Amino acid sequence: MALLTDDATAISDGAGLAGKILRYAAPERIAAVLRAAFKPTPAKRRLAGGALAMYAGVVNGSPAVIAAHPDRVVGVVVLEVRAGKISAVRAIAAPDRLGRLTEQWRERAHTDPLIASW
Repeated sequence: MALLTDDATAISDGAGLAGKILRYAAPERIAAVLRAAFKPTPAKRRLAGGALAMYAGVVNGSPAVIAAHPDRVVGVVVLEVRAGKISAVRAIAAPDRLGRLTEQWRERAHTDPLIASW
């Protein structure tokens, strides 16, 4: 929570499963949602098609965590930073929204992952 601004917000597409955009406004709630989202479970691995690697990256000019298989992006969390703290979190995991990012992922070389097998 110390990394979030007092007025931080978060938006997620719910991996396309919720049927609506999910919004969160309190730093406590955002931290809880992120902890839950990044906790690996067998169900999440099945949904993603197996274990993922997590990479640090830049998406649309902002720092991001990219979850990927070797050939496709499965999810991305983009962080908007203001005055050294995270002011907004945007999470995308719906496959139909990740096509362009997956195309770019396939075309570029990658650094070593932050987490090799999530």
